[in-house]
Amino acid sequence: MNRRILSAFAAIALIALITTPAAAQTGIGVRYANLTPEGDYITMDATSAFGAHVALGFIPILKFQVGAEYLSGTADYNYSALLQLEDQDYKSLGIFVDVRKPIGLIPLFPLKLVVGGGMNINLMTYMDEQAVSDVISSGGDPDPADFTRTGYHLMFGLLFKPPILPFTITAEYRLQTIKLEDDTVKSNGILLGLTFGF
Repeated sequence: MNRRILSAFAAIALIALITTPAAAQTGIGVRYANLTPEGDYITMDATSAFGAHVALGFIPILKFQVGAEYLSGTADYNYSALLQLEDQDYKSLGIFVDVRKPIGLIPLFPLKLVVGGGMNINLMTYMDEQAVSDVISSGGDPDPADFTRTGYHLMFGLLFKPPILPFTITAEYRLQTIKLEDDTVKSNGILLGLTFGF
């Protein structure tokens, strides 16, 4: 998972370097999210996620973002009355690509609404049903496996661009769905972002 984290952030930095000369409006930023992953069989308390992103503005009416977030914590796995484990590893490195539409509230006012959505690829470590079954039947130690899962997300919130200053602040509520082999995890929560140079 550590290699995946380094590779994801290296890819974001590379995208920033490649696209900066070509894009009229380009920025790079950091993000913090407070998420609550929950599925039919997997539940987790609200957990912090940290990440970075590249913002691209090729056309005036739409903004694009490519970013990554890392979340790590423990989850409860409850596949059936006989297949239950508590407080086991759950990790996710999400790679996000989305498009956003800022909507001005008042002409020239620095606060705007923003709505959007996109796709996500999640490099995950968790206990699937087979892993939980193996632990219970053998009595061995839990051994979470690595998976690559895809999903989508929608978001809405506020964007604040202070006059003259070279940064933008965003506060959004994001609804994210990740499709697992035997479950669908909804990872919803508040996302705060700070973007420089955009």
